[in-house]
Amino acid sequence: MRPALVALMAHAMVAPELSARWMAEPLQSLDDVTPGTLNPFLRLAEVTELIHTASLVHDDVIDNSTTRRGRLALHQVYDAKRAVLAGDYLLARASFYIATVQVPRVVILMTTALEELTAGELMQMDGCFDVERYEQKSFCKTASLISNSLASVAVLADPASEAKELLAFNFGHHLGVAFQIVDDCLDLTGDEKTLGKPKLADMKEGIATLPVLLAARQDAKVDEMVRRRFGVEGDAAYCMEVVERTGAVAEAMHRADEHCRLGIQELSGLHSSPAREALENALNLVLNRKS
Repeated sequence: MRPALVALMAHAMVAPELSARWMAEPLQSLDDVTPGTLNPFLRLAEVTELIHTASLVHDDVIDNSTTRRGRLALHQVYDAKRAVLAGDYLLARASFYIATVQVPRVVILMTTALEELTAGELMQMDGCFDVERYEQKSFCKTASLISNSLASVAVLADPASEAKELLAFNFGHHLGVAFQIVDDCLDLTGDEKTLGKPKLADMKEGIATLPVLLAARQDAKVDEMVRRRFGVEGDAAYCMEVVERTGAVAEAMHRADEHCRLGIQELSGLHSSPAREALENALNLVLNRKS
């Protein structure tokens, strides 16, 4: 998803005639990152996916997850040490490739994404016991990489336009947070086979997601269970009962829908184009996904 968003934002940001020319030209080696060509944007897309993949490898080690999308996690195939080193290698290659673009602002944005990924993981380890902390963690863990990647697209497309950089960043923020909220709702309501992971995986790891935190606002017992990280037998079952009784999943999905609405609003600052329409559709796909 992330590389596609980068490519679409690149086409949406530049003049229509340049976008059309890119579509007609054969791809060149990504080692050539000449300004004005599509290659710097494709290099950025590559960097974004390298960082994302590294974060998944490291997350699976930290969480001691057995599977990833229905397949064995890397550290289960090999071992934790090799998995950590593999993630480190991907981050090293990402850092090298982003430097080849030779745009300092892009380097700042992408290294900020790396910093915030780490901060988000630490927030999750420390515990998110209220909605505000959850939203901050969700931005850092999920939305920051998307936001900063798309802001980097704007910098490459129009270095003088701070407004376009902010537009792209905000769009990524809303899409990323909506993605995380939907993911958290699916953890409670989705089909295990479709998800490729067990239901209630987050609660089993002691992680409180948005629907549970919303339910905790209406039931003090749930709040207690959140703070002890569902460590007592029966906690998860009780929390699910309250989540269902209070309509917390629907409330969480309403918040995701609001983020998608705000994301579409941000895109109104771009000229009409197939790429902009595809970005709008991406928000709808995020909201309606099943896995």
